[in-house]
Amino acid sequence: MRQPWIPLALLLLGLVGLVGGTGPSAAADRRAAKLAPQYRQWLEEVDLILRKDEREAFFALKEDYQRDGFIQKFWESRDPYPETPENEFKQTWYARLEEAKRVYGNITEDRARSLLLHGPASQVWKTDCQLAFWPLEIWHYDRSERLPQDFYLIFYQPGGGGPFHLWTPTDGYNAVLATNASEEMNSTPRGDSILVFEHLVERECSRERVIPAFRAVRRESQSGTLILIDNPPPPRDTEWLATFLGLSTDVPKGAPAFTAQLTLGFPERRGNRTLLQGVLQIPRASIEEAHLEGHAVYTLLLTGEVLKDGALHESFRYRFDLPAPHATEKTGETIPLIFERALRPGEYTLVVRLDDLAGKRSFRESRPLAVPAVTRSTTEASDPEVSAALGAARQDLQEDSTLRLVPPPGDTVIGGVRIEARATGTAIHKVTFALDGKLLLTKANPPYSVDLALGTLPTPHTVRAVGLDAAGREVAADELVLNGAPQRFAVRLREPRRGERLAPRQGGESLKVQAEVQVPDGQTLDRVEIYFDERRAAMIFQPPYSAALLLPSPLPRYVRALATLADGSTAEDLVLLNAPGYQENVDVPLVEVYAAVKDAQGRPVLDLQPADFRVLDGGVPQQVVRWERVTDLPVSVALLIDTSASMVKSLPEAQRAALGFLRATVSPRDKAALVPFNESPRLAVKLTNDLPSLAGALAGLQAERGTVLWDSLVFGLHYLQGVRGQRALLLLTDGGDRSSHFSFDEALEFARRSGVALYTVGLAVSKLDVEVRHHLTRLAFETGGRSFFPEAASDLTAIYAGIQEELRSRYLLVYQPTVPGKPGEYRPVSVQIDRPGVTVEALRGYYP
Repeated sequence: MRQPWIPLALLLLGLVGLVGGTGPSAAADRRAAKLAPQYRQWLEEVDLILRKDEREAFFALKEDYQRDGFIQKFWESRDPYPETPENEFKQTWYARLEEAKRVYGNITEDRARSLLLHGPASQVWKTDCQLAFWPLEIWHYDRSERLPQDFYLIFYQPGGGGPFHLWTPTDGYNAVLATNASEEMNSTPRGDSILVFEHLVERECSRERVIPAFRAVRRESQSGTLILIDNPPPPRDTEWLATFLGLSTDVPKGAPAFTAQLTLGFPERRGNRTLLQGVLQIPRASIEEAHLEGHAVYTLLLTGEVLKDGALHESFRYRFDLPAPHATEKTGETIPLIFERALRPGEYTLVVRLDDLAGKRSFRESRPLAVPAVTRSTTEASDPEVSAALGAARQDLQEDSTLRLVPPPGDTVIGGVRIEARATGTAIHKVTFALDGKLLLTKANPPYSVDLALGTLPTPHTVRAVGLDAAGREVAADELVLNGAPQRFAVRLREPRRGERLAPRQGGESLKVQAEVQVPDGQTLDRVEIYFDERRAAMIFQPPYSAALLLPSPLPRYVRALATLADGSTAEDLVLLNAPGYQENVDVPLVEVYAAVKDAQGRPVLDLQPADFRVLDGGVPQQVVRWERVTDLPVSVALLIDTSASMVKSLPEAQRAALGFLRATVSPRDKAALVPFNESPRLAVKLTNDLPSLAGALAGLQAERGTVLWDSLVFGLHYLQGVRGQRALLLLTDGGDRSSHFSFDEALEFARRSGVALYTVGLAVSKLDVEVRHHLTRLAFETGGRSFFPEAASDLTAIYAGIQEELRSRYLLVYQPTVPGKPGEYRPVSVQIDRPGVTVEALRGYYP
């Protein structure tokens, strides 16, 4: 089992409470006494790592299901490897709890707490100081990846019996001395106490162990390392508590309330689940407007919990920003807010809390919820108020028609493939299919399907299906991206449909909005915001990213979805309303070229300026609109490592060299992936900056079976599609391809399309093996990387160091082509430097 990394702050936390630190207060003890036994036990078990704010939040919870959810999130926030099914931190903690109870009979004595927080010491000495000293134990921890330096802890047993205490210099030397020795120390001038103490040690103890330990603890104290820490170290997810509390449906004590009416319906089936549709009718007079620069809005935060068998089943949160009407506008007396959840049939409890953020008032309701097994797949409102709230956009719900394209199996699709469009409702009479914007055919009868010829490479294609009614009007549509970029961050509006027709209605109207989000590996989605024109209408914090929103007056021209990752990155999609059904998205093409410039000795040239570069696209000079050194730009790199049987002798050295490269390259902003291959490629580790995960996967590699080089290269390049910024793929192999489906020419073509710099390493490839060397050299040359042919695996460390240096010393050149290329047309690129004696390695071309 991998040992989780524990920061130095956690190591030093052992001093908390060990010397009268910050254990729970008497008030906390009284509150704990009122809890059920399992919660009192949990508080005792995590006392050392429970922060003060976490403790106070736990005591403030009112229901057991909230406490259970708190404990679950507490451990999740400390899981060092959340991508694995195990929680290594929790497993380690409870294993140490059992060890402390077995060895010391409790978890409160200083040695027990040290064991909990630090783990077993590297060495433990029990002193032989006879009668001059109280019994001592010296614990020594070696420097390791977990601990940044050697560390000593000294424990003493006052009076020769009872619990041991941790010694610190503030205790003074008398604390560890028996009665007679203490009197001798007291008769010594204060400034000579250290010398006298060490003299006593030399006379009574094993000097080579005790004196270095006390000197080390003194140094730790003087350097500030040995300090009393008032609060536990932060968890991996430092915002988990705020997120957890933000989803609470508890209303603050004494908070003013307002009234609302909650109605529920079950209009349709979603797979094997039933759609719960809730409507909150809010009297306008009971909430307040928020004003900003002449704009008035109602700002409402809806938080909900679904309980099953007394435990939290799921929670949800929406924020609504609704435009307040002008004085001259005629509006209804109530505002409908609509929310949806897909639940399996069964018995639940629904709790909703609605906050008027401007008026600082709240509404809360809890009620039993019996979810039926709905057999119909069409939408049928079970309450007239629900139907009215949904508005004109879905006024005839029983005739609502949908069209969904069914994706084929697998991550990539090539050759011939059949795509099916599944239609529901009675309005669809025929379906048209288009591939990459070109109309293919129209089918008048189900099954609605189309056969596509996608070619030999897994390049992206967009399939669009449009459902038409008897009059030829569009009533439903769907799009499917085949061979899309796996690491692309994107949001797409599935509803409203592009070109959806809306008509003003007396009393307002609502619009169903549904977004789909693709999140890259290792990233976390923070929220999805929905805008009507440029005014935000809602914020959704968890899937499904859908809502029925009250439309403003006048009707908006477009709906926009804005998705935001936890790191602040954004993606958006926009749908025009009341516009022609087919709209083509036109992107402004920008080409990014990373260039490495070397002098005659092969050293990076780092002093170039924009004027030194000349970029040609299709032979035409281009104006560079962005230029910068990439020293500090994040890099995403995939290590493609040959693990075929012929690598048996070289693999151990290759593993060590690869780990050294990762340690030197991957900073908190960078990411790396590991793709070993033999008879097939395997994604061993997704893009991550977690070095222990990468190191563990490297350590587990075994050399066996044959080699599919070109298939594995295409696999690795496809995985990197969609990654933003600087990308590179390091290929290590000791021979040619054996049984790939893709040819070298196809792999080269795909590499050209990828925009990824290839660094190829042919390990011990004979100079007589001209074809293999030519192939690896060509791949690197065409993509702006480099090729290497070391004789032995021991040369890999130096090669990887050179690659790492090059990745940190390239130049980024961005331009907009003056003559845009045509789709499918290869555009040659040339980067030239107005300086003699230098060479440039850069992308040789691209496909628009």
